[in-house]
Amino acid sequence: MEIRIEQMNEVARAEFIERLDAALMRDLSDYYKIGRDQRREFLAAAVELAENKGFKSEQGMASYVLALWYLDIDFEEKSTALETLLVSPLPEVRRVHALNQWVETVLGDPDNIAAADEALTKSLQLTEPWGN
Repeated sequence: MEIRIEQMNEVARAEFIERLDAALMRDLSDYYKIGRDQRREFLAAAVELAENKGFKSEQGMASYVLALWYLDIDFEEKSTALETLLVSPLPEVRRVHALNQWVETVLGDPDNIAAADEALTKSLQLTEPWGN
């Protein structure tokens, strides 16, 4: 019996989606209201979008999934700075940190994208020692 890399990746992805689903069930107040199949569809699509943005770590994918959950599919279009960040070649840890800062700011003040962009910029400045 031969196990291919693709099969191992599929199993790992399914396991990650299971763990992410369990964490969201535990931590998000309205998440449980969605049926299991719909949750899995959302998570599979959201993880794929995160991977398309270059997120490889579970933390990076989870951050992107939460941004989608809270802000909807078009959240990136609200900010040129965010769009640029998400396709930048910066290390993932810096991109995740800046994304989280941007999302946190938007959740606190949804109409103030300029403040979110400022939080993103400040995050990138503070994390510059982490590398390019």
